[in-house]
Amino acid sequence: MKKILLLTDFSEASRQALTYARAFFGDTVADFHLLCAHPVEPDSFYGAKHVSTTARAAFTDALCDLVASLRRETANDWHTFRSSACPGPLLDAVTDVLANETYDYVVIGAKKDGTNELFGNTATTLVRYLNANLLVVPVDSQIRPIRRVVLATDFASLTDCKLLCPVKDIVTLKGATLTLLTIDTPHKQVVTTEQELRIRQFLTPVEPRTARLEAPTARQGIDAYVAGHPIDLLISIPKHKGWTDILTSNSVTRSLVFAPAVPTLTLYDSGSRDKPQAIDDLSNLDYAL
Repeated sequence: MKKILLLTDFSEASRQALTYARAFFGDTVADFHLLCAHPVEPDSFYGAKHVSTTARAAFTDALCDLVASLRRETANDWHTFRSSACPGPLLDAVTDVLANETYDYVVIGAKKDGTNELFGNTATTLVRYLNANLLVVPVDSQIRPIRRVVLATDFASLTDCKLLCPVKDIVTLKGATLTLLTIDTPHKQVVTTEQELRIRQFLTPVEPRTARLEAPTARQGIDAYVAGHPIDLLISIPKHKGWTDILTSNSVTRSLVFAPAVPTLTLYDSGSRDKPQAIDDLSNLDYAL
């Protein structure tokens, strides 16, 4: 069973994320936990405690109504729904939930300008701080079968192929094609033959295609590829870099999820490394990343 933490504020973006997630996991046994984090801003008449209690009750009632509706609409018995409302900043609420329970994916909606109605710009913050896989769904995403998956990452820095387990699972379950996208930028580190073979061996029986683009930056290259090719799901593996990378816009994945053109899945990298493996054969490597 997959456990899905879906962030909602009842906006158009979060409603679309919920619809998309139900379709995306339509062929999977899944437990959906709808989480609403609501700000608490005391006014001149009521204190913080009263405002928090009132807001929590209102959001809890709205969530209960939504869950009841979802249960009535669901024609199968392999999707379950539950909900909770938490006061305070979204990041704090999500972090607390993840500390007490393990989830396979966190799902959030996004408007084209990188904001949603209640939380503001949050996807970039969640990518940086959450130890979880994050699926960001644009508000105008079409509900359609997942047939074309693209993995765009720095393959030279991929130290643990187990990070690709969700990629392999999704592609296999959906019967989709997988493209490994490499953006050749100035001074880019070269992927060794051993690294590529290890990646391909891990993805077996999936046989990925490869695509290469030259661009001044990785973000420009990914944008160009997305603009010129039909893609149902873009996957990336962000590196949790320092504040300098954020201020200088060097964080490729966080810039992608700010205003995603297509549904984008970011995979959490714990920094672990593969154990040494013997490479069986280097003679049949048909493509280069």
